[in-house]
Amino acid sequence: MNSSAFMRLAQRRTELIARCAEQRNVLSVQNQSLTQVTSTLDHGLTVVRRIKHHPLAIAGIMLAVVIIKPRRLLALARTGLVTWQTLRTVTPMLQDMLARYQKK
Repeated sequence: MNSSAFMRLAQRRTELIARCAEQRNVLSVQNQSLTQVTSTLDHGLTVVRRIKHHPLAIAGIMLAVVIIKPRRLLALARTGLVTWQTLRTVTPMLQDMLARYQKK
């Protein structure tokens, strides 16, 4: 094998290694977003399982739906969802700030 062919193979190997690293990074990012989605679903299923074992909780939720009109309930749920998403975003930042403050 001559040196020119060896150099081409070495260059090709370097390119393939770089390409694999890039693909691993893309997969890692995709896995993180998928993990967040499944984590949210897992929390929802946990809540459903807990409520399922407590018939009084189901009755209370049904009573709340009857007392609070469905349209108002949707607005309340939307507000709660926005608040929850905001807290999920802000909490890590606040924890980081608190950790830095405590180190001082």
